[in-house]
Amino acid sequence: MSGKPKLPPTTEQKATIVTLAASGLSQNKIAQTVGRSRHMIKNVLAEPEVQKAVRDEKQELAELYRGKARDVLTSISASDIAKASLQQKSISSGVLLDKSLLLTGEAPTSISVQVLLNIAQQIRAEDRSDDLPALPAPGKDVSHEN
Repeated sequence: MSGKPKLPPTTEQKATIVTLAASGLSQNKIAQTVGRSRHMIKNVLAEPEVQKAVRDEKQELAELYRGKARDVLTSISASDIAKASLQQKSISSGVLLDKSLLLTGEAPTSISVQVLLNIAQQIRAEDRSDDLPALPAPGKDVSHEN
């Protein structure tokens, strides 16, 4: 007989496995979190009743996230948007566009990601230039100012 005896997962461990799987964690990460082998996690996740529980949990989480997202979106006022930085507005716009495309069955494009990256680079460049001292006008000698 090799190794320690293999005990079945407890009810609490199964519930944790369901929640973590529904949240999108890998079998390896679930095994680390629960303190059991990946093989045991794989076997538990293969059980039909656990698969149904994971699907139900995913649905419940999706509804919860959808409701919270709606609450956040409807709480944003015009003054909140006006106070946001260009970077915040750009990122928010890209995320909202991608979500909109996903909801209508269209795939988000790499173009929106590239546009966001370009905007982020421009913002970083502007931030760096704001930190630099102003350069003198061309032709002005600044070495002998009184």
